[in-house]
Amino acid sequence: MEYAQISYLLDEMEKHLGHIKKEIREKLYSLMNYESKGIISEVEFFSIIKPWASFSATDINNDNELDLMELKCLLWLIDEKEPTPARVEREMKLIDDDKSGTIDRLEW
Repeated sequence: MEYAQISYLLDEMEKHLGHIKKEIREKLYSLMNYESKGIISEVEFFSIIKPWASFSATDINNDNELDLMELKCLLWLIDEKEPTPARVEREMKLIDDDKSGTIDRLEW
């Protein structure tokens, strides 16, 4: 199994994620180092980064929030079939903790 040093990984990610709010980046980084081991396995890394990348791929306007249409695209990407409008609305209600009408990265 391959491992990466957390410090190196975070330095590299910081170079590419500067456009993301600091609080969101810090949450991502804390997820990667939640056991304070200083290293992360390839499996652990991909279990965290896949949802992040899926969110990014469907955040069409790059505002770090998903509206109903973007959420529909995300569900379609995950399930590999078009979700019904009822499913999209149900997922929005379940995930949108602050009831803003959008899902941000922390809610996701």
